[in-house]
Amino acid sequence: MDDELRTVVTRVHAGEEAAFDDLYHLTVRQLYRTLYTYLMTREDVEDVVQEAYLKLYQVRRKLDDTRSVPVYLRTIAINCARRKLRRSHPVRAPVEDDVSGTELVKGVVREALQQLSPADRLVMGLFYSEQTSIQDICRMTG
Repeated sequence: MDDELRTVVTRVHAGEEAAFDDLYHLTVRQLYRTLYTYLMTREDVEDVVQEAYLKLYQVRRKLDDTRSVPVYLRTIAINCARRKLRRSHPVRAPVEDDVSGTELVKGVVREALQQLSPADRLVMGLFYSEQTSIQDICRMTG
């Protein structure tokens, strides 16, 4: 955990309300990317991000300063995403005919990822996109 995040976590743990906003702004982008790899739709990601931060907010004063809060937050979010996937079936968007080469490659990769199970998709995203260590992936996914 970097120094800025460590300071913010200490402030959250101390009960400073504004610190939770700072924590959100420091961690939301990475969490969003992780969840998008897993859920594949913006709406589902936004729902799960909101639910994960709400759950984190509810336990904010119990956060351990020495624990990796981003890993803890991603674990909460992954569990929320799993529940969401169990409750609904993902809708796959059709690939458009008129796309650039880069967009075509992204579409092919997205289609390939959709062929994987949600759990495998998550591991791929965490390892290749987020450069998360195998040890942290194991901790997050059980």
